[in-house]
Formats: sequence, C-alpha cells, structure tokens
Amino acid sequence: MSSAHLPRTIYRLSGEGVEDWLAGLLTNSLDAEISFAALLTPQGKIIADMFVHRDGDAFLLETPTRFAADLFKRLRMYRLRAPIEVTETDLNVYAVWDEDDMAGHQDPRLPALGHRVVTDTPMLDAADYDAHRLSLGVPDSQYDFETVTTFPADANMDLLNGVNFSKGCFVGQEVVSRMKRMTTVKKRMRGIIFEGEAKAGDRILCGERVVGDVIHTNGNMGMAIIRLDRLRSAEVDPTLNGARVQIMMAVTGQDV
Repeated sequence: MSSAHLPRTIYRLSGEGVEDWLAGLLTNSLDAEISFAALLTPQGKIIADMFVHRDGDAFLLETPTRFAADLFKRLRMYRLRAPIEVTETDLNVYAVWDEDDMAGHQDPRLPALGHRVVTDTPMLDAADYDAHRLSLGVPDSQYDFETVTTFPADANMDLLNGVNFSKGCFVGQEVVSRMKRMTTVKKRMRGIIFEGEAKAGDRILCGERVVGDVIHTNGNMGMAIIRLDRLRSAEVDPTLNGARVQIMMAVTGQDV
C-alpha cells in the first residue's frame, strides 16, 4: 500500500442546524460520507477547497493548511449568531492508494486517487502523493493555486464532483452558474509530461504562440493552466523550453 501524510488542517463544525448552514455556503451537497467542495468569494473564486467528512451529527472539514486561516475567518464571519461551533482539531489526513482493502473513504474526485483517512494515529508516510495525483492529471490546491485567484472550472472542480449546480444556493453561485450556462470554458488546469527541464512560470508554446503556463512540476510531470481555444487551433505540437511536452486529457477523458 502507498500512503502519504498530507499537509491539511481539520476543523470540526457542530451545532443545531449545522448541515443546512454549511450546505448553504459550499459548492456541493453533503449527502455522502465524504464530499469534495469549496467555499467561494461572492465573485466565484475559490477561498479554500476542502473535503467534508460526516462525523455523527457534526462535520470535519479538511483543507490545505495554507488556506486554513482564511477559511476559519470566513466560516466565523458567516456564522453570525447561528449556534455553530467551529473548532480546530489535532487530527491528521493520509492519502492511501494501490491496495484492495483501504481504510477511510474513497476520494470523491476520482477513484484512482485512492482513499482519504482522517485519524489521530500515525500511519506510514513513504509515498509521493504529488507524483501520484500528477500521473492522473488531477489538480490539487496544495500545489497548484493560491486562495482567491481561481474559478472552480479553472481547477476542474466541475469535472471532479466538486460543484453541484442543482443543489440550490451557495456563495458565488451566480457567477459560477452563469459561466457554465453562457460561456465555453477557455482555460483549465491540465497535467503535463515533459522532456528536459521545466519550472513554474515557464510557457508552453505551439510555434510562437503561448498556449499555457506551467504552475507546478515534480520530476518530468507537472500541472499547467492551458488556453484550450489556442490549443485546439494549433497547427503544430506543443513544446516546453524547446522540448516536446504532452498535455494530458481532462480527467473525464474528454477535451472539455
């Protein structure tokens, strides 16, 4: 089994009406034992994405530690006078994959990512989760973007079971829904496999035209933000620093 400790902070949310209150804020419904969702700005950009775990009548929210302070501040702001408690825990998050009987719950974004385990017991931490998710072409906010810079579609949240457009209202819903109804997505994060050297900030070219920008690398894999319209119209293969680069398909297997 491959397992890796993830740099996440976990908040426990409890109190009367906590499920309805939380569901009214986040991009996804909370019907399952684990859900992938985000809290957005009113302008539709991601403050923090998270996994929401049911914990009896309460919920555990695990988010990248570097987003945790912003998320906590916003949750406290939206709480107003509601009888909701938001407390930080000492729990840990592990990703586990490549095993038949795995603890935790299946990652709701993509089964091949494995399971997520929330625990207070140390587990083996000997695998490169970043390389694992890059091999599948799955964006991850821990590595790929900052808070309040990215729309859900840019990070493929709508393709990864992170946005429920029929659930009712959530913060930023008007912008996100309008983008889905009225526009074609022009850019998305896509996994890349490249030859030679590359780093964040390098540009992907088709001829002399820029079709993407590298945002993260690990070995010969990485994540880039790709201008899909430019890529589709390109007449030559893409290159990165003068060498061939493979731009992976979207997780759904379709060029969306």
